Amino acid sequence: MALACNTHSPKDFIHGKRGFWKLNFNIGPTEIPIRLEILNADTWAIHNGAETIQLDSVSIDADSFYVKMPLFNSALCGRFSSDSTLQGRWIDYSRENNYTIPFHAAYNSGSRIHTGIQEVSTYDITLSPDSIDKSKSVGLFTNQNGQLTGTFLTETGDFRYLEGIWTGESMTLSCFDGTHLFYFCANVSGDSLKDGIFHSGKHWTESWCGRKDANASLRDPDELTFLKPGKNSLSFKVRNESGDSVTFDSTQFQNQVTIVQIFGSWCPNCTDESKLMKELYHKYASRGLKIIPVAFERSTNFLEAKANVKRQFQQLGLDYPVYFGGGARRSLASKVFSDLTDIGSFPTTIFIDKKGSVRKIHTGFYGPGTGSYYFKHSEKLDMFVDMLLAE
Repeated sequence: MALACNTHSPKDFIHGKRGFWKLNFNIGPTEIPIRLEILNADTWAIHNGAETIQLDSVSIDADSFYVKMPLFNSALCGRFSSDSTLQGRWIDYSRENNYTIPFHAAYNSGSRIHTGIQEVSTYDITLSPDSIDKSKSVGLFTNQNGQLTGTFLTETGDFRYLEGIWTGESMTLSCFDGTHLFYFCANVSGDSLKDGIFHSGKHWTESWCGRKDANASLRDPDELTFLKPGKNSLSFKVRNESGDSVTFDSTQFQNQVTIVQIFGSWCPNCTDESKLMKELYHKYASRGLKIIPVAFERSTNFLEAKANVKRQFQQLGLDYPVYFGGGARRSLASKVFSDLTDIGSFPTTIFIDKKGSVRKIHTGFYGPGTGSYYFKHSEKLDMFVDMLLAE
């Protein structure tokens, strides 16, 4: 029977059992496990470690379901095979050709119960260790009786909330947030993680390895992107919500503190940063803080790109204007922001003082899944904005 994807009004339907389900995404021979919860006919949830993503746009018609993911332009759709089994596919509408990955799920008797002593470990990670493109990462893991949670930090952000299993001989971590599907696995040998494989959906596979190191660290994200020599201010041209061309330069930045956020609505790290930007704006707008978000979207159709961004801004409760730089490519962002040495990550965030001078450029974003890294960055950023406003 073909899978259906519809948004019909609910009527007589198979009642999927309330509680936790084990959902497996199929990417070739690998299955990526995710915890799904059916709360009631209208509300489901995805659980990634400490994160719960509530899915409250659920439509069911007979044995078919369609679940619109919040914040990102994607959906889960399929059929119940019984009240304890289902199958379907994830569709990411923001990617070309409606990127899809099939899944199946079965009812699981309950939630994961975390008991016992927590073992917190830090690992020095190398991604693509045998490649000229190898890069460093920091693994932050918490092991509680074999139930593993944590994340990976890179110099362009983090992999958000991950959860999985530690057996002593192997480890796995995974997450799904509506736009990214991540899976990490490796063999455990003493303090080393070997033969690691990282999957991002069905389109990316990368090797990795690691070793326990309490002092593992990365370069300062404030020291990765700079103004080009001879520059001390910023000028760039983008489109406003009406599609008109708008130029920003030092004259528009006078007598206010400005944060220029280079982001994409498809980017979870950007979304995490947008939530922090909202907090800063509500706290400091009355003192003259202005935020200029510039979106670089996967869709090349301006109206579709605008719709995606505006939908996310509405869900996040962001009430300041948004601007558009073009497609979701770092090379294109680097052309728009040609005064900078390079745009190495979405997001990249530029802080401009009341004189119109660039005071700091922050590459990437460590979100709440990184724990203390996030809280330290949030406190540091709040103090920095407060200082600029007081000048």
